[in-house]
Amino acid sequence: MNKQGSVLTAEQFSGAPIERAHLHRGFTSKKTPLKWIRFFRACVLQREHANNKKKKEIKKIWIGAVSLIVLGFIINYFYYFPVVILIIASIGGGILLTVNVNSKFRKKYTDGFDFFSDYFSAFFTLIEEDLQPQSRISLEANVKNTMQSTNLVKQEKHEANTSGFISGSNYYYEKEISKGSCFLSDGCMLSFNFTERLRNRIITKRGSVSGKRKTKRKYKSVYPFVLKMKIPKTKYILKKEVDKSNIQLAEDTNFYIVKTTRKFDIKNEHPEKYQPYSSSSIEMFSSDYFALELINLINVSYSCVTPRV
Repeated sequence: MNKQGSVLTAEQFSGAPIERAHLHRGFTSKKTPLKWIRFFRACVLQREHANNKKKKEIKKIWIGAVSLIVLGFIINYFYYFPVVILIIASIGGGILLTVNVNSKFRKKYTDGFDFFSDYFSAFFTLIEEDLQPQSRISLEANVKNTMQSTNLVKQEKHEANTSGFISGSNYYYEKEISKGSCFLSDGCMLSFNFTERLRNRIITKRGSVSGKRKTKRKYKSVYPFVLKMKIPKTKYILKKEVDKSNIQLAEDTNFYIVKTTRKFDIKNEHPEKYQPYSSSSIEMFSSDYFALELINLINVSYSCVTPRV
């Protein structure tokens, strides 16, 4: 968005060092919902802008390589010229330069902000009206790849009786995608934690026809979203009958503490959409559905209490 709140311009997002600095790692900050939405969008646009520049740079590299080869053939038509050596050098140089350009891009940018731009923007938009005036949302996010040694929880052997099976292993990863908190207009404190749990199954088997060894990877991921609300006793009274089947309820001197969880599991909820060869499944749920499910957690928490008269 610009200063009038309409559209982000290239000047605003392409040179913002604070966004660029942590695009590849994550971030911790406090912002109003509108500023978070602008921030997520700016990060996405920065990556798109840099990706377009990268594509143009790679295109120039290969145009230059092809031009050198064509020039070599033209020279060779009139004079002896080692065209084969030129072709090898041009293609080799083009490959090396392309790898270098792609490597620099991967070190500076990640696509993790696309998720936040779509899903958390939808969530923050829905809760914006329920926040205190100018209230800021504290948010910490991790956009690193889930399948890293630091996120590995355990490893175990996998056994199967299928034809051609040789060996298998299961790797279980867990990553905290984000956590945050904010104050609602009635004084309630809302905090949340969003986690990815991923199983990477690696199977080695022998092909039934070719007899060659093949390795396949299959994934299953679930995404627990835990929401905790601290509801002030000065404004609310706990109901006498509370359904505790889907919540955890506690209290201290000043607050009722309600903890609810929504586990997004595409294989159980929509098996027809499950893709075993895709490591991420959260985007099988629409951003609007995701946001509404989180709002439902807030409503469930409020259903445990009644306002004081």
